[in-house]
Amino acid sequence: MKKRIITAGGFIGILFSIWDSVSDRVDSALSKDHLTGFIFHSVFSMKTLRYLLIGGISGWIISLMIHKINELYREWNDF
Repeated sequence: MKKRIITAGGFIGILFSIWDSVSDRVDSALSKDHLTGFIFHSVFSMKTLRYLLIGGISGWIISLMIHKINELYREWNDF
């Protein structure tokens, strides 16, 4: 489950990077031919790597919190 949450966080980071890149250029009109190149260019940037890292770390922290809450829940039910 931990790997799934970290992977989901990284995937959400990549999607946020694409959305951020597209929303930065809302003013300019893109043709359909240039849209594919634009998305692939924005995916392979340092901004995407940063968002991927932030998403993965966020997923790791969430999985750590879930693990700790489950431990506390098990201890509470042992009484």
